[in-house]
Amino acid sequence: MNISILQIFTVALGAVTAGLLVWGAPVRWPAPLLRATERDIALASEAAQVFGRDAVPPYTMILAYAITAIVVFAVVSLIFGPIFGIVVAIPVAFFLPKGTIRYFLQRRWLQIESQLPYAVDQIVSAVRTGKPLAVAVNAVADTGQMPASREFERIAREQKLGIGLVEALDRHGRNVPSLHFKMVDAALGLFARQGGDISEPLTEMSKSFKEIWKLDQKITTSSSQARMNFRVVNGGALFMILMIFFGQPELIDKVFGNAIGIVIAIVGAILYATGFFWMRAMMKVSV
Repeated sequence: MNISILQIFTVALGAVTAGLLVWGAPVRWPAPLLRATERDIALASEAAQVFGRDAVPPYTMILAYAITAIVVFAVVSLIFGPIFGIVVAIPVAFFLPKGTIRYFLQRRWLQIESQLPYAVDQIVSAVRTGKPLAVAVNAVADTGQMPASREFERIAREQKLGIGLVEALDRHGRNVPSLHFKMVDAALGLFARQGGDISEPLTEMSKSFKEIWKLDQKITTSSSQARMNFRVVNGGALFMILMIFFGQPELIDKVFGNAIGIVIAIVGAILYATGFFWMRAMMKVSV
């Protein structure tokens, strides 16, 4: 396999750019690019809370797209040539960073849902001591477990801006992806509107969340063998492709050396991806 000047230039440019950013050199990022990635940056900042970080720099997604494109292009072009490297690098550069963000956001919300019953118990304890509901929510925001407390902090922050508790809860309930958190927001909003004793309903809700979490853990444990088979099947297919490439590269050249071989390879990749996502969807169980 011959390494072209374009491949060397791309890798060198990516290495120099990454080095300057790590070193701390000032970079003036184009304002249209920053505006185009503003929404992705907000999601990335939310996902970064998995690692205990409050926010990420505004150029993070631009850098993520660029580095992903350079790395994928360099690797794929070394194997299949620069044209195929460009064709693969462009879509992967857009989808891989966002897929990574979605993965960490999913991890974050799994953490929040595991902590939510204890946050509800904390609200119940505060209400039983005679504190108003708004003060109880602020107490969870200040002393609760991360990252669940961060969601209550958003509600408390809106109250500090002059928005009422009911409206803040309604806004938060519309924006969160967790069904359990939506239920908590709806229950708190209902009692903030109508008053009454909220302790007993919230206690029962907390017990239900704990039972659901235990059931979810049992399902996860019982389906561990299926997930392992899923990894072995998919990992084995990729391993066989790598073995053929390194052991008999002439077979790869024959496949990609004519139009029929390329069409067959594309169809095979589509079927493989379809089976991958189909099996993955079959193993997902929502409780």
